[in-house]
Amino acid sequence: MNVYFKPVWNLIPVALIAFFLPVSQSTAQSVGILYPAAGYDTCSPFPLVLRAVKSGPGNLEWSTGSQADSITVLDYGAYTVSFETPDTTVRDTFVINEIDCCNPVIPNAFTPNGDGVNDRFGVVLRYCEVEILEFTVYSRWGELVFQAQETTDRWDGTTLNGTEAPSDVYVFTTRYKIAGEDAEKTEKGDVTLLR
Repeated sequence: MNVYFKPVWNLIPVALIAFFLPVSQSTAQSVGILYPAAGYDTCSPFPLVLRAVKSGPGNLEWSTGSQADSITVLDYGAYTVSFETPDTTVRDTFVINEIDCCNPVIPNAFTPNGDGVNDRFGVVLRYCEVEILEFTVYSRWGELVFQAQETTDRWDGTTLNGTEAPSDVYVFTTRYKIAGEDAEKTEKGDVTLLR
């Protein structure tokens, strides 16, 4: 009996089917794990269904002990599926690595036109609790046009005196703390207001 090992693949958020085809004079056997589809959220991956795709008759067994065609994964780690026939065993492994997903998402433009889509501008941190310590927006000439008073405040495109700010590029700065951490973080950049 020949045993073939497939290299470990890192989690990637695109639709792929990985097959390992051993070279054999008789019948070639293969097994692969159907990867998550495009748009899969690697920062919130669970529950995740992994499905084995095999060629021909034979027995499947996952590293979890399951012999089903698919398993539901609820934790980070390596998941291996073995496909065994009387002559050959092939394996495929899928690894789910924990990654730091508490990163700011900062739009580069917004449209405060009252349609309910992109009407307010602010720094968004998904997958973590955050306390905004300071959030300010300045015109291209350095004039303060917005200053957050509350952690949840977002700029709606009006100036401090209540008038609509014109379409232009504005500069922002924000200081924040992530829950459970002592260090303050700072983000700076620009945003385009479109009317």
